[in-house]
Amino acid sequence: MAERKSGEGATVEELQAQIEALQQALDEARAAAPDAESILADAEAVRERVQEGLQDVQKQIDAHPVPSALLAFGLGFLIGRLLTR
Repeated sequence: MAERKSGEGATVEELQAQIEALQQALDEARAAAPDAESILADAEAVRERVQEGLQDVQKQIDAHPVPSALLAFGLGFLIGRLLTR
């Protein structure tokens, strides 16, 4: 049963050896990779802080619409002048 039948595929032993090699490679990759959970947690924390900052900016714009528009116009004008030189 563990023999090849005229080149139809690998034997059970060969498949088991390949599975073991793949499992070992996966274990090595997991050991070499940094802790993915901590990276995801850090990314989530950064996303939340950015979201809070954007909400704060939106509140300021809603509270002071005219000065916000003037500031945006002024910054756009300055950036435009710098880029045309």
